[in-house]
Amino acid sequence: MLKSIMMVTMLVTNLNVTEEAYNEYLDYEIVSQGIVDEDLAEVWGADAMVDHPYTIMQPSSGEPVYLRFIEDEEKMNYRPMGTHGWNSTEILVQNPDQLATELESSAFEIIGMPYDLYPTPDAPRAMQVLGPSDEVLYLTRIIPEGSGFNLGSAQSYVDRVFIMVLGGASMESLREYYKTSFDMSVTEASDWKIGVLARMNNLPDDSVFPLALVEFEENFLIELDEWNNGDTFESRKVKEGHLPPSTSMVSFSTNSIDQINVEWKHEPQSIDAFPYNGSKVGVTVGVAGEWIEIVETGSAVIADADQEKIVGAVNE
Repeated sequence: MLKSIMMVTMLVTNLNVTEEAYNEYLDYEIVSQGIVDEDLAEVWGADAMVDHPYTIMQPSSGEPVYLRFIEDEEKMNYRPMGTHGWNSTEILVQNPDQLATELESSAFEIIGMPYDLYPTPDAPRAMQVLGPSDEVLYLTRIIPEGSGFNLGSAQSYVDRVFIMVLGGASMESLREYYKTSFDMSVTEASDWKIGVLARMNNLPDDSVFPLALVEFEENFLIELDEWNNGDTFESRKVKEGHLPPSTSMVSFSTNSIDQINVEWKHEPQSIDAFPYNGSKVGVTVGVAGEWIEIVETGSAVIADADQEKIVGAVNE
């Protein structure tokens, strides 16, 4: 079973621009920097990523849920919310309306203004933006006890990742994969209007998409979306030896990697770099082409960046 979202990996075209944007506007802080070494690239099955520079950033709340940005200019056929795989990273925020005002003249492009997800006083309120490399972010306020899924709420102005959005061609395949491979509880699918998704793909405003949720014990969800509207959506292409472009891979913690029933890209092995800190790591590819990194943490909690004191550390 998956315990938590540990980290989201994104490929970006300019690492410096990304660092500055996430620090200045989202108050994320650099906690580790380096280059991808051979051991990590081997676990990923992505040998062409060796020596690519990366930065790991953390929300100002100190929550140990990280964003890892790796510089890679190859975008292949990626377009925001147009190819299957990991498509959106949803982050807890305290005030999306104020944040929207602050982002108007920034490196982030607003693609969806703040709105209530459903018409109740305690409804989540969300907005959507494109980051400097066209990565999609949902910035969402959750009122305490307002989600129904024990998701918590933002402890800083912009806080941690709490939902990952996955688009695929078949809802049946998505639901079965996460139930069977990871022993996760998955809700039944229901039809939802997703305005930003329709707009980004020039579809009618009243388009509906089947949506289901992969439930964690607390704090996190995976949103499963069926994107199967004719030839509107396509599989995301991945250059040989590279990670997928844009929102590339999501890292999840688990108690025992041996209980995960998947085909690994490479035999899982221990990785010393932050934030793995010697944990066993394996990578697999899901039914929508999403790359999934599993980190065996046992019953322990991965140490946070302050405990490791690795700010600015570079892997030689």
